[in-house]
Amino acid sequence: MARWRLAARAAAGLALLTSALALQACGARSAPPRPPEPPRPAEAPRPAEARPSPPVQPVTGSAAIKLLAGVQKPPIWRPGDRWIYGVLIGTEQGTKTVEVVQVPDSSAPFYVLRIDQLEHFYTTQLQWVAHARERKIESRIDPPLPWFTWPLEPGRRWTYRGTLQDSSASVQREDTFLVLGAEVLEVPAGRFNTVKVLHESDKGDRNEYWYAPDVRSYVKWVWHRGTSTSEQLLREFHTASRN
Repeated sequence: MARWRLAARAAAGLALLTSALALQACGARSAPPRPPEPPRPAEAPRPAEARPSPPVQPVTGSAAIKLLAGVQKPPIWRPGDRWIYGVLIGTEQGTKTVEVVQVPDSSAPFYVLRIDQLEHFYTTQLQWVAHARERKIESRIDPPLPWFTWPLEPGRRWTYRGTLQDSSASVQREDTFLVLGAEVLEVPAGRFNTVKVLHESDKGDRNEYWYAPDVRSYVKWVWHRGTSTSEQLLREFHTASRN
């Protein structure tokens, strides 16, 4: 039972991204970030109703060149950068706010992102490290989970093996990632040129997330496990001063 709870927590924590950036997390019911998102409630969310997918619109011409240049290396986050997502879990809707509250320095080589009452830790490569509540670590993964590998070019694949640990158990996991391609994606925050990544784990989780250089994060994240699904769409993005 402890291992099941930890696997469920991992799916949500990692899907938050995102990650992502990481990236598992993954989303919470307050609202993943999944990839990649705080611990998911014990009860499974009700499956979302099937909705037709819009046709994929490729990124072409000069926009494709600009997009490729924007995914050569990880973005630089600043304290105050903030993303607001609309979240759908089954038929339940909510909002998730992700805000950068600390950036890497000589004493702590991690970004710290606040998501509701939790803090998520990411490397400068946007790899998910741990989550904490009131600075007390509740779960961690070793090595960090690579929601992103740079350059984030279409066709790139990578794999991961690591250990997710909390106060009750440790779980070994294996994950695979594939950059599927470039897409023009429209979400409530606007229309963006994105790179789509597919993640699959040996625990049965599957994540699809769309990274947009213009917002330095993902603009859409979809988590699947069996018949359960959750979705995050970017509503607002606020950039801190770069002075």
